[in-house]
Amino acid sequence: MTNPFDDLGSDDADGDEPVDEPATADDSSQSETTPSTQARDEKAVSTGPAFEYSDVRQKPLYARGETWDNLEDELGIVVTPELRRMGIRDDETREVHDALLKVALEHIDEVPEQIRKTRRQA
Repeated sequence: MTNPFDDLGSDDADGDEPVDEPATADDSSQSETTPSTQARDEKAVSTGPAFEYSDVRQKPLYARGETWDNLEDELGIVVTPELRRMGIRDDETREVHDALLKVALEHIDEVPEQIRKTRRQA
């Protein structure tokens, strides 16, 4: 039985460790994109995150604990199951946060009213 992670490189910080490649009779005759590599790359595109971590800009969001708890509950109860139904099993936190902000932008006109409503309840 082969290890399904054999094709992954080392995640050492220094990057000096060589990555073991499977030996073939004549590596020089193979093109860089073999059918199996191409299929794997296509699968990664269709199942991987929508954007790379390097595209992320981290900024703090400040909210009350109750609000965070409600958000995490709704993500787990509503969003995650729907993603699974869509065949998305490898969602990343950065994708979820990006989607949340995009939805908020679509409803940005509701923000002032929500702030006023929250102040009245306090």
